[in-house]
Amino acid sequence: MIAAPEKNNEIIEANDQISSNHLKLIDATIETIAARGLADTTIAHVAKKAGVSQGYANFKFKSKENLLLSSLQYLSDEYKSSWQSIFEEKNLDPIDRILRILDNDFSEKIANRNKISVWMAFYSEVKFRPSYLNICQHQDEIYSNQMEKLIKELNHLTKQTNFTPKEISESYHSMVDGLWQRILFDPKIYTNQFCRNIVLKYFKSIYVDEKRFS
Repeated sequence: MIAAPEKNNEIIEANDQISSNHLKLIDATIETIAARGLADTTIAHVAKKAGVSQGYANFKFKSKENLLLSSLQYLSDEYKSSWQSIFEEKNLDPIDRILRILDNDFSEKIANRNKISVWMAFYSEVKFRPSYLNICQHQDEIYSNQMEKLIKELNHLTKQTNFTPKEISESYHSMVDGLWQRILFDPKIYTNQFCRNIVLKYFKSIYVDEKRFS
């Protein structure tokens, strides 16, 4: 009767170790793609950077393509979780919710150069573009729809009628995409805070009387 809990603890520890190694490989894959690109990233490179045996990496992911796509899936899920929690949070008015979304989209956790490199690598590589769309497109559509609903609430609150919710939402997403690229290619000028402030000024130009956009 005493041995059983010890065996269960061993299983839990083993599972935790597998989970830890899996995350190490994903993190290492993101770093390696950012440094070497998709074509030159190999399981051997990733395993070495992660400090995990290549045999384990091969066993876990079976192929380089699976490893690469797992890293994209991880980023997509991480991003979805970050903005979904803001939309689900209670007791936020439309302005505070938009400010939280803006902070999230230009946070160091989400908009860092390694992760942006991975997004761009998959999007720009013809071979992987169908996989990119398969993993990311549905979540992007959900985010866009949620943002459009939020802007509709804000327009109603502020009685703003010059621009439709779709126009503002699409402009916002286009600005984020473009500024993420600027963070990647020109980080000395386009810091996360600088980019956030640019978008904040965009909202201020529409909602002129709202002091929280100052």
